[in-house]
Amino acid sequence: MLTNDIGINAGTIWKLLSQRGNLTVREIGELTHYKDSLIMLALGWLSRESKIEFSTTNGELKIGLKQVVSDLYY
Repeated sequence: MLTNDIGINAGTIWKLLSQRGNLTVREIGELTHYKDSLIMLALGWLSRESKIEFSTTNGELKIGLKQVVSDLYY
């Protein structure tokens, strides 16, 4: 897999989180049809860029977009 492909998958997941809000890895997989390994690579990319945050609800890992300061005022 090329680095560019990981970036493209990260962009797809970012858009999905933007539209749907917080999701689990399983939900991301069901909506994108990506394998878990591809999801994890893309989440690593987004995490390194500080674009996502992780939370736990009832023992379930959720992924969501970080709120940017400009988003708070517009």
